[in-house]
Amino acid sequence: MRIIQITDLHVGTPEERPFDIDIRANFIKVLKAAKAVPHDLLVISGDLCLEEGDLAIYQWIKQQLDDFQFNYLVIPGNHDDKEMMVSTFGLHQQLQKGALFLTSPDDQPPLVLLDSGPGQVDETTLSLLQEYLQAHPAPICLFMHHPPMKMGVPFMDNKHALRNREPLLSVLTEHSYPISIFTGHYHVEKSMRWRNLDIHITPSCYFQIDWKKEDFAVDHHNIAYRYINWDGETLEHTVFYV
Repeated sequence: MRIIQITDLHVGTPEERPFDIDIRANFIKVLKAAKAVPHDLLVISGDLCLEEGDLAIYQWIKQQLDDFQFNYLVIPGNHDDKEMMVSTFGLHQQLQKGALFLTSPDDQPPLVLLDSGPGQVDETTLSLLQEYLQAHPAPICLFMHHPPMKMGVPFMDNKHALRNREPLLSVLTEHSYPISIFTGHYHVEKSMRWRNLDIHITPSCYFQIDWKKEDFAVDHHNIAYRYINWDGETLEHTVFYV
């Protein structure tokens, strides 16, 4: 399965240009780059909207994805509205017990997309994840918005980290096989290995922050996507700046 991940679009209204960035142009630019790469699935891992969920913005994003004819899946970030996204992107079938929890068909490599948009992974999602991992004794590829642990990025670790990291890590590390986790949220490119977990932060389509500083600082405005090739046993991935 060839997957392209983009994250942290932060699309606003047509008039909004925060930091003098044309965010909508950034989105179109990364879509054009992604479309040129043979792939099976596009994953957008949260923060589609600039500040908060906006129906008109979701509708515009969906129109662009449909115009480019992407096969795509989306999950919320902390700047999103899950209910609006479910309605706009037709995710009703991916709701399980009210939780947005997406998995690949059994004839495809194990793939999970889960919702950490509220800044934590709720009890229902934790239960669904535990059940899925128990039923799939194999390596897993997982997408979520927030990294499941602190990543050595002081500003984000101290102010915007996932709140209930310990219960999630307990579920993940109970799995006897490797889990490759692809996230966004931090606006950096960074990776960490801990126990059976390989965690990779994909850069934003908005701007990247200086990962070394305690206070917020923009590092650069280069945007990127991640290409992932996952066959259930072997996983390779690369970040491409566009």
